[in-house]
Amino acid sequence: MFCIQTFKGEIALIDSYYTPSDLAVRLIKHVKKTRIKSVIDFCIGDGELIRAALKKWPDINCFGTDISKKSIKSVKVNHPEWKLGVCDFLNVRSQRSCKILKSRNDGFDLILLNPPFSCIGGTIHDVEFDGNAYRVSTAMKFLAESIKHLSLNGSLYAILPISIAYSQKDQKLWNILVENYFLKILEVPNGNYFKNCSPSIIFVSINDRTKLGISIEFNNISILTKNISLFRGKVSMNTIKHNRYGKYFIHSTNLRNNQIENLNYRVKNKLSEVIGPAILLPRVGTPNPSKICVISEDITYTLSDCVLAIKTKTMEEAIEIKTKILDNWGVFNNLYQGTGARYITLIRLESFFGPKKINGNTTKKLTFDHSNQIQDSQLEIHSF
Repeated sequence: MFCIQTFKGEIALIDSYYTPSDLAVRLIKHVKKTRIKSVIDFCIGDGELIRAALKKWPDINCFGTDISKKSIKSVKVNHPEWKLGVCDFLNVRSQRSCKILKSRNDGFDLILLNPPFSCIGGTIHDVEFDGNAYRVSTAMKFLAESIKHLSLNGSLYAILPISIAYSQKDQKLWNILVENYFLKILEVPNGNYFKNCSPSIIFVSINDRTKLGISIEFNNISILTKNISLFRGKVSMNTIKHNRYGKYFIHSTNLRNNQIENLNYRVKNKLSEVIGPAILLPRVGTPNPSKICVISEDITYTLSDCVLAIKTKTMEEAIEIKTKILDNWGVFNNLYQGTGARYITLIRLESFFGPKKINGNTTKKLTFDHSNQIQDSQLEIHSF
């Protein structure tokens, strides 16, 4: 089961989506182990992942936890022989007090997972893993906490949002899991498996040394210039204050018909200023070729936090890049990903200009200094 939180006025709604049986069976087919005594799902929902496992290994001991008392009660009715308990798995104290988890000090042979995918505002969680602290997405924290409950030779298989493989906030821990825990991408399922919701998902395995994994690769184009800088604005719409001495403020709604239109505010914020020549594009939303705009040289604007800029040395380079983007729209469009609203990151935008691969078998890292400048690339990335 995964959940996506949304706002309706000031009320937080949690939409729960249980794992469809065909998706559960598809995940289980990747498990090649034959000696499995125990299986657990830490967000069991209606129990579909465990049922799929039982069809393959009828004699395994089944365990499950969930934050929802209603879900646990329902599963108990249908499967009274399973060992179940209520647990807020993202809360370490709740884990420690959960009788199901305390009863298995040696861990579980098989962990199946379809964790919460996203929360309001892209919630960041703190997690401690192998003695180090990380700030990660909801799905990544669920994955990291789950690994702690594997038995010595246990394996984990999960349905995860595809964004976990390339998001900047999860990148550091993702690389650690690739290097030290044999994290592999098994499959990128296509199709709409969840009613009224169509998240992009991947199957992954942890601690299964037999898996080779597959690659998620973003195509790229060839730009001869090396003088490109990528920027993201800092100013949020709900914080803007008109200042007649500031520069005109550009929000994604001002990007229309490949032009900058309807500028109504001046905002003074040096950190969010971009001087042309540059190409502007929205950071969030459904990609639209008409929103790719060029600003002229020596003109300065203040950018919203939902606008990215590709800064060039000359107008000729800016126009060339805009043309390349529009001519390769199918490739560029694919850079916008997301469980809910689609979005593009600076890392993915950078990948458009050079080879970048997300591969379960690689240990390649992007390292950042305090200005977020990529060290192993010819492109500079500044995240304001």
